[in-house]
Amino acid sequence: MPSFTTNKLYRSVLLLGSAWTLFLSSTLHAQNVAIAHCQGTCPSYFSSLSATRANVVVHNLYAAGLNGDTGLADWVAYQLTKQAIGVASLLPRFWQPDELVRLSGIEELAEAETLGFSLAEISSGGNPYGGFNEPLGNVEERVRLAPMTSFAKTPYWRELNNLSNMVSMPTPLRRGPWLQLEQTLNQIVSEENSLGVISGPLFLIDQGLSTSINSANLNPAAYFKVVIADSGIAAFVFSQGISQAGRFCEYQADLEQIELMSGLDLFPESNPVQSKQLLSELGCS
Repeated sequence: MPSFTTNKLYRSVLLLGSAWTLFLSSTLHAQNVAIAHCQGTCPSYFSSLSATRANVVVHNLYAAGLNGDTGLADWVAYQLTKQAIGVASLLPRFWQPDELVRLSGIEELAEAETLGFSLAEISSGGNPYGGFNEPLGNVEERVRLAPMTSFAKTPYWRELNNLSNMVSMPTPLRRGPWLQLEQTLNQIVSEENSLGVISGPLFLIDQGLSTSINSANLNPAAYFKVVIADSGIAAFVFSQGISQAGRFCEYQADLEQIELMSGLDLFPESNPVQSKQLLSELGCS
């Protein structure tokens, strides 16, 4: 159980993100809403149609942009701080509906039969990092875009089990470069200042999510993660077929490349540059 001092400090670090839980429509772009998880301004869609249909949920630990057709996350943004990182091995990992999505009136993503799996089926998988109850040979698992270990010391860790934080990912990638990068970021933050992260799935151009919605269409072709520091950013793209033995540094990418593939302007009010200092801290120099 975290101490009162730790909780108070962590709340102050999160700023608006921890002040309350919000549900926002992307159509409210005329209003200036500062969200700490997004470094002030959250990603926006290049397509006006996508922007109109999409919604944003803001929890204590993360903000997520939900696709208007599937209800699944197009991006998740969060802040890493030293005070929040902890051991998460014993924390329950059962998926749960996002209450903000439920209260908003959006079709509940996990309960829609068209998604190809039910909430009960998702929950039976238990710990996505252990996979003890996953069928042998099932290489597709669902993981958290905002990782549990990065927030295990906060009283809000249960939020990370929300389905708005979920994405499907092959086991070799999940246990390999993706997990390596998460662990490296936690190590950097445990020694230095906080970092921001924006992460999400990438789909093929001919794999539009506005087509028939089923489990096959919901498997991304790749995944992105952009790390934000005071000195600039470091960006990575991981394809589905990456080996577990791969090193995350091998998959550096340009921000423009990620924005083109995702259809998102990740930093609508700024133009961050690649940081050699951050890449060096990550061991990628």
